[in-house]
Amino acid sequence: MPAHSESSSIFKPQTLEWLQRRVNIHRILWLLALVCFFIAWNRGLALLYGVFSLSLALLLISQVMPRWQLRGIRVERQFPRDLSVGDEVEVVYRLSGAGHRYHTRIIDQIPFAEQPLTGFVPHWAHTHRLAGRILCRRRGLFTLDRLLLSSAYPFGIRRQEIHLSSRSDPVRVLPQLYELGELPTPLQADQNSDGDLPVAQRGGQDQFLSIREYVHGDSLRHIHWRASARQQRLVVKDYERSDRPLLLLALDCRADFNQGEDTRTTLEFAISLAASIIRQATREGIASVLIAEHVEHIEIQIPAFQTDLYEAISPLAELRDRGTLSSRELIEEAIHRYPQANLVAGFRLRDDPQLPALPPQVTHLDFEMDGEGFRYPLRHRKAPQMSRFTNRLSYPVNPGHSLEGLFR
Repeated sequence: MPAHSESSSIFKPQTLEWLQRRVNIHRILWLLALVCFFIAWNRGLALLYGVFSLSLALLLISQVMPRWQLRGIRVERQFPRDLSVGDEVEVVYRLSGAGHRYHTRIIDQIPFAEQPLTGFVPHWAHTHRLAGRILCRRRGLFTLDRLLLSSAYPFGIRRQEIHLSSRSDPVRVLPQLYELGELPTPLQADQNSDGDLPVAQRGGQDQFLSIREYVHGDSLRHIHWRASARQQRLVVKDYERSDRPLLLLALDCRADFNQGEDTRTTLEFAISLAASIIRQATREGIASVLIAEHVEHIEIQIPAFQTDLYEAISPLAELRDRGTLSSRELIEEAIHRYPQANLVAGFRLRDDPQLPALPPQVTHLDFEMDGEGFRYPLRHRKAPQMSRFTNRLSYPVNPGHSLEGLFR
């Protein structure tokens, strides 16, 4: 069969590729026009003069009209504010220009999308709205490049292209979030040490903190009746206490930790896990502190019950493997700063045996990243189940591991 297929092909693949790149209808018409002109000039055939004139007219119209269609067009690109990896979002383009326009094509090479977004408008006048959908594949802060606008009106013989700068702000794509399930219950520590971080708690009985909207499960004793009457909705009093759990997360941003390629790396999985843990902790009324080192030291405090996490998670979109401190070093440093913490999460490679020395009352969520599995993802290594050793809960993670329901 292979020999038959090779003999059935007249041209080599290199020759076919050259022909596809060099031969098109536009050049064929030019060649036809020149041949007709020389034959008519030599033989004096009026019919060939007519064919030459027709071919030349087609070429001139195909050269001028696409340029005329693209003159003065402005394009504005609009994205949603909150984007995360894995989201399928709508991108809106608003075209504007004087007069009627025909056969307008947009090609937008969006850096965080899986493939370019294309759109075609056969006819529009003055303004037009064009929408398309993309799948977000990469996290980060992106400055969008110029988009490509083209037209081949009216005959499709010659396509004219121009690059336009679309007015749009930089787009931030947050890491992918997973529904991990309820966090493991932390051990109760002595919370009377100095430096306690006050943490908001529903129904606390210490110092008054603020007023928030009533949610199902709140005690009726904590309803602020006067404020509820003024706002025409139920609101409750929040108090601050220092005996609530505090979660520390340490992100290893070293190049040695980042194993794998493209978007399936240990660092990408660790960042998504950290963002998902923060969201789950706020739902459960647990305050969080995220510690990382990326060119400079990063420390983000996230209060309990915070509903809008965009500002808290947005710095994770820009993290790269430029750190120098390991997760163990970050955890040991953070424990000295937050001795009241009783829940600590860290990320390390499986073949790295170094673990931080934690007090016995601190629950350690140890995420073992399978570096070899990320380097060779086609081996399909199945991740073992969670294991517990004293106060350490070990969660193995590899690229084929589904993070949904990790704590269930």
